[in-house]
Amino acid sequence: MKMKKIIIAFLIFVSIYPQGKDVPLLKAMQNKFSSLHDFSVDFSQEVNGRILMTGKLSFKKENMIRLELKNMLMISNGVTNWNYNKKDKKVIISNYDEEDASLFSPAKFVFDYPNQCKVKEVNEGDKTYILLTPNSSAADFKYAKVYPTSDQTLQQVIVTGNDGSIITFRFSNFRGNRNFDTEIFSFQIPQGTKVIDLR
Repeated sequence: MKMKKIIIAFLIFVSIYPQGKDVPLLKAMQNKFSSLHDFSVDFSQEVNGRILMTGKLSFKKENMIRLELKNMLMISNGVTNWNYNKKDKKVIISNYDEEDASLFSPAKFVFDYPNQCKVKEVNEGDKTYILLTPNSSAADFKYAKVYPTSDQTLQQVIVTGNDGSIITFRFSNFRGNRNFDTEIFSFQIPQGTKVIDLR
């Protein structure tokens, strides 16, 4: 499996929301995300039980994203992207691109992947989840389980790769409609920072 691709692609935000398939739980989750004009969420990412990444994501329509990791800060205001390496004191500046793999959001499995998959609502004991099975054998994963919270935001996503590897995304402290100031989606370059401008 192209591990890096599936890890990054999962979180890319899609600003045009396609209609949900005829699965009530999926429609409820899509309606929930569509009703939000901004949100923040803490997340972690594990591969085969090993934590690779933890951080906080903030999003504001349209296409404003702030991703805070231990040594990285990724920001986009919908026009310009800043990718700041705190440890190396280096920032890479580029033009915003909706397909840019450095832009993240947990909405990918709620809006984009269902249109490329067979979608099924599954009940297992006291848990209910959405099972996504790709229509194409060329997909980068075998199937994914999308677990909602009680208020139809994301709690957890478990992705099983074609090679049997398991990627788990956990979400917590989801807060919607926070009325973020747009200033947090721009970046003031610290003095002494190495600047690489790709625009």
